[in-house]
Formats: sequence, structure tokens, C-alpha cells
Amino acid sequence: MRVVLDTNVVISATLIRHGNEDRILRAWRRGAFDLVLSPAILEEMARALSYERLSRGRWITAEEALALLVALGDESVLVPGRLRIRASRDPEDDKFLGAAIEAQAEYVVTGDRDLLDLGSFRGVQICRPAAFLKILRDRERRKS
Repeated sequence: MRVVLDTNVVISATLIRHGNEDRILRAWRRGAFDLVLSPAILEEMARALSYERLSRGRWITAEEALALLVALGDESVLVPGRLRIRASRDPEDDKFLGAAIEAQAEYVVTGDRDLLDLGSFRGVQICRPAAFLKILRDRERRKS
């Protein structure tokens, strides 16, 4: 299953240890799903991980944040990010939808209201982290 995580999910994972977003990143590291990124998404994540005001609240060190960024780049499905989408009220959010369509992803996971209000886009479900964790749990139950 291919999934796009909004930058806010990754940043929240570094701020709230054992929160929903942290559990999602841990599930990705265990191989529960394939994470899809584009160069623009990866750049946004790198910028956000370097914000001084956010680094003070992180439970991970600066070295761990850098290692996370490297892992995101190395262990994700990287799409070119050339598909231009115009669907969200916030044009900055369209890159997540574009990456999802390019990769034929099933989900975009976000806390962003502009994306969540869409509900779905071209067959891609847009959901909150808590809802995605339930999807992961249900898939695991069906496998066992």
C-alpha cells in the first residue's frame, strides 16, 4: 500500500513521542506501507525539520532529525513531482495530491483541513492520522 504523509504528520511525529503520527512513522519503518514523496515534499520536510522554533519542542535530537530526513529520502518511493494538481484551497497542499496520483497511492494522511475537506481526490482517500492507524490495524488483523 502506497501512502503520502503530509509534512505536518512527520513534524508532529518528532514533537509528540508515541502519538499517532509517531506510530505511523514507526509503522512505515517496519514496512507496513510504502511512503511516497516527491522532491518538493522532501524539501518542505527538510525545511520544517530545521525550524528553530520546532527543534526546541522535539523529543528527538538534531542528529536523529537528520537521520530521519536521510531515511525519508532513501527509503521512500520518490516520484518526480511533475504532475500539477489544482484541487486544494491552499495551493501549497496540491503537491501531496500530485505525488499520490503519480505513485497511484491509496491514502494521503494529513491534519490539514484544506486537504481533509476534500475527503478523497481521484480515488485517493484523504484521512487523519488516527483514521489511518485504524486502517493499518485492520489490515494487520486481516493478515493474521
